[in-house]
Amino acid sequence: MTESFSYAPRNLIADYLRALAGILLSFLPLLLLNRLSVIVWILVFLLFLFVCYGMRTLLRQVTRLEIGETGIFVIGPFKRSIRWEDLGDFRLRYYSTRRDREKGWMNLKVRGKGVRLSIDSSIDRFDELVHLVYAAARHRHLVIDPVTGRNLQALGIHVPVGEA
Repeated sequence: MTESFSYAPRNLIADYLRALAGILLSFLPLLLLNRLSVIVWILVFLLFLFVCYGMRTLLRQVTRLEIGETGIFVIGPFKRSIRWEDLGDFRLRYYSTRRDREKGWMNLKVRGKGVRLSIDSSIDRFDELVHLVYAAARHRHLVIDPVTGRNLQALGIHVPVGEA
């Protein structure tokens, strides 16, 4: 059975708003400044970065992941896949936005045969996706690093003693 996962638009609204704010705050001053000013080049660079960020957010919205019996598949403008027999690395990281480590996001990195996938926790049903990929990693007898083991446990996924 194949499971499908995608980034819901409601989870991407904040990213779209950040991109729009950055584009406006870097573009509007360009209309007022002398074209030869160093500040203009800095603003053009910032404009470029925010446009790229907006494009990345759009790519996330139109991309979905499918996990099936044979592997994990990215369906969208940039198709990629990792077959389970090629799975070589599985890492789950937590990035905190506060010192108390209360708020933040997780990132799942999966590698196999030269293909790398990076999946943020803003994707719908992230916990379920991680569980499915972890099951494939266990089936392949991949070594789970201690940080990944702790993060799996934080998601409520049981990691056998000595595995992480």
